[in-house]
Amino acid sequence: MSEERLERLENMMGQLIGMVGKVLGEQQDMKSDMQEMKSDIKEINQRLDRVENRLERVETEQVRFNDSIHYLMDKTTQHDHDIHVFKTRIFK
Repeated sequence: MSEERLERLENMMGQLIGMVGKVLGEQQDMKSDMQEMKSDIKEINQRLDRVENRLERVETEQVRFNDSIHYLMDKTTQHDHDIHVFKTRIFK
């Protein structure tokens, strides 16, 4: 094999080694990014769980609130009726 051919092969091998090294470095960066993303997703899921728990509590309280509002409306109606009856008896 000629000296020139050997030199070309050496250069090509050097380039190949450099490209493989670059690919491996990028692969490490991607693995690191993926770990970070997994951590972020885990944190987001935990936050969503907390939000769901809060929402369930709000819904429960909303039902109680609605019951209280209905009770107060009924009482108001009763008082209005009583006032009307008293007024009609007083002004008759």
